[in-house]
Amino acid sequence: MSIQSFIKWAKTAKLQERICIARILGRTWCMEELLADEKDSLVLAMTHLLDDPSSKVRLSLARAIALSNTAPKHVILALSEDHPDVSGTIILHSPVLNDNDLIDLIARGGNLTCIFIASRYQLSHVVVENLIEIGCIDNIIALLGNKSACLSSVLLMRIAELFSHNPYIRNLLSLRSDLSLRARYLLIKNVCDSLCQSKIMNTVISFRRIKVLSEENIRVGILEMVSNVNDSQNISELVEILQEDGQLTPVLLIYAIVIGSIQFVSIILAKISEYNQDRVYSILSTGGFHVVRSLYELVGLTSDISEIFVEATMIWREIAVDSVLINPSIIVEKLLERVRKRNIGGFPKEELLEMIERIHLDVNRRFVRSIENKFSRFIVAA
Repeated sequence: MSIQSFIKWAKTAKLQERICIARILGRTWCMEELLADEKDSLVLAMTHLLDDPSSKVRLSLARAIALSNTAPKHVILALSEDHPDVSGTIILHSPVLNDNDLIDLIARGGNLTCIFIASRYQLSHVVVENLIEIGCIDNIIALLGNKSACLSSVLLMRIAELFSHNPYIRNLLSLRSDLSLRARYLLIKNVCDSLCQSKIMNTVISFRRIKVLSEENIRVGILEMVSNVNDSQNISELVEILQEDGQLTPVLLIYAIVIGSIQFVSIILAKISEYNQDRVYSILSTGGFHVVRSLYELVGLTSDISEIFVEATMIWREIAVDSVLINPSIIVEKLLERVRKRNIGGFPKEELLEMIERIHLDVNRRFVRSIENKFSRFIVAA
């Protein structure tokens, strides 16, 4: 049948007949080796079907050629901007669409088009980057649900920066094992900020109390994160953002010491003092009292509280020699005992000691919970 005859036939053919012929044309293109003039005729016929008044006809064609890597580019591009049923079939599956095509579709298309692209198999870094910058929450939800998408730590960090205010996206990000500590910190911070702004919370608790709870939860969240990570680079990146946010406080530092997170402490001190991290760790592990004290004062701790940090470090050192698992409550108890015996006083110290006592209560609870969880897992395994 010539193309002229086909066009004439299509004008009077019933819908079901046109749907059937669209499927046949697509399958013929994909399955058979064709001569050049036959291919030309098929291309013209498929091009004519692009203007069919029924989306069902165009959908039939789209389904037939969606997986073909030789389908005519102009046909694929036209179908990719068609009715959602049609465009979704092509965008999700067609290997003919390259990164530039997808980026153009992101720029020109609507929300649904972007969701289709976000759900496409094995998206490249550049396409994902464009989807993120569009700033649509639905796109990001689809993207995070796409296990094949190329989501580097940089892109995940960008998602956290732009969308961590959304609880559903926060949850999806928190479930990822490849999320950096920097990104996890942003999630924690955003949750605490949301609580501070909550009308319900502000109704039942004073704003000052909410602020205190928020700060404590951020600290605990930070320390729980670093306690499960041995990657120095990952922790160093976290320390950078903590420094920018003003989170590297004496309270965070003393808390990290008493729970035995000395790697984290050494990275913080190295960052502020600009010393080599190995040198800082060596000082904390083996340095004398005055050397350790000089290190703490070098990073900004005043002489009236640096002694408490040195005592905490020395106690950690004593316990770490003989213990694989450090019980933070033992460090806190010994620290409080030594500080009281030496009659260390003064307002800054008293304030810090009050905080250490609160830490004592918190670490006791957490240590008991960790033992309970390990015992429960042991029972289940048995």
